[in-house]
Amino acid sequence: MVSLPQISKNKHQLRTEETRAKILDAAEAVFSEQGFEKTQLEEIAARAGYTRGAIYAHYASKEDLFLALMEQRVLTRFFAIRRVIEAEPAISKRPEIFRRWIAVQAGDHTWGTLMLEFKLYALRRPESREKLLHMYELMAKASGRDFIELLFGADLDKVARAAVERRLVILGAIMSAVNLESHFRPKLLPKQQMKTVLNELYEALIPN
Repeated sequence: MVSLPQISKNKHQLRTEETRAKILDAAEAVFSEQGFEKTQLEEIAARAGYTRGAIYAHYASKEDLFLALMEQRVLTRFFAIRRVIEAEPAISKRPEIFRRWIAVQAGDHTWGTLMLEFKLYALRRPESREKLLHMYELMAKASGRDFIELLFGADLDKVARAAVERRLVILGAIMSAVNLESHFRPKLLPKQQMKTVLNELYEALIPN
């Protein structure tokens, strides 16, 4: 097999990637500390060691920066678990892999709250809503395979497939609601019990 030559990046491309990486790292830290609405681009720029103009050279707005961060964080993690699931030849074992991954995500209260805040922000902004829907589509169709079929096989009929997809969406919505409520009811919903609660919900909603 003839290997294709690797295309080396020039200095400008490397600097651009380095700058974006620093900006995204700073953005994740500031957004996590202050939330989406309160965060100012000047604070992110200062944390990254750049000026506000440097951010605008790469991102048109705070919203675009957040969406880029979400794509980097959410899609990277989701693509990683898809690869793990695809590597499991026994379809019957794949839902359990996904369940364990979901439980880990539920433990990240900071990001869960931040995502919920941005969803509420995008709710009345049609362009932002479209961008979020596009990201959901990327997650569902990543690597060219339908995620429901990847988890449960291609034998599901349309009715069963729609039911599973609906229950996965409901599970995600419940996770968001529980995360939000845990901030107000920490004694009743302590973080250390969130995985147990989520496991119970998963088993009730998702077929084996």
